[in-house]
Amino acid sequence: MSALASLGAMSLRQLEVFYAVIDAGSITAAAENLHISQPTVSTMIKRIEDQLGLALFRKERGRLIPTNEGRLLFETLHRNFRCFESIANTISMLQKDISQRMSIATIQPLGNGIVSSALKLFLEERPDAHVQLLIRPRKDVYTAVAAEGADLGISFQTGEAEREGLTVEHVSSGRLFCIMPHGHPLEEKSIITHDDMINYPIVSFPPGHQWLLTQFEKVIDKSKPRREPILTVESVMSIYPHVEKGIGIGLVDEFSLRSNYTERLSYRPFEPVINVAVDFIYPNRRASELTKAFARHFNSVCKSIGHS
Repeated sequence: MSALASLGAMSLRQLEVFYAVIDAGSITAAAENLHISQPTVSTMIKRIEDQLGLALFRKERGRLIPTNEGRLLFETLHRNFRCFESIANTISMLQKDISQRMSIATIQPLGNGIVSSALKLFLEERPDAHVQLLIRPRKDVYTAVAAEGADLGISFQTGEAEREGLTVEHVSSGRLFCIMPHGHPLEEKSIITHDDMINYPIVSFPPGHQWLLTQFEKVIDKSKPRREPILTVESVMSIYPHVEKGIGIGLVDEFSLRSNYTERLSYRPFEPVINVAVDFIYPNRRASELTKAFARHFNSVCKSIGHS
């Protein structure tokens, strides 16, 4: 018997109602959130339990409390509702003029900078277009393209896209820069090396957490002393405000630097050079004319920065 067969005649709406009861904490609150009556919610919960042959709730002092089976089902739905939402969004797009709709998945350092600049040019040329911009962690960009229907992914170079069977196109290359608060002693240098950095507090990432840190680890001399970061953050975008406030110095990619530079920051190139490549990630279907038009503007923005 297939896994789907165990769902019987259960509908997505029934699962949504079940999820809403636990999420809201009561049948009354779930009914209000779903804009349906309390008896309808109660009836659907009873029907779900009958269809599955499982008790998903028990009553304690007049309240519905999830059983272990109910909690497990809720947690599974919680992990997978993003896929359901993606299906609903796709259906909604199909019901409208899909030729004027496009979804792009990208990482935050690119989404807030060169992607936004390219979107401005693209939407000036295509004012009737509607774009959904998905800002995701780097690994989730590939999932968005492979499984969630995104028309285009834009991320730093990696082999993960090829493992997903996606088409990868190199677009642009940059490098890492060391940023520091204005007036910092390292402003006197034209380039920054690892030896320069070990003398000052550093804002960085937890070990093994961030792709940029991985690239840095590949080029430094591991026999030399290391300085433990005074502060670790979850993303490169979080480095900028802390460096501005003088907590420490940090390493960032020049793509995010372009959109986050302020007068309170200084920056110098880091050596040895650590290349940061930006790639397009395409799904296994023919790119739409809308996607091709955006790609042209993105390439134009990259060339204006001086990288290709």
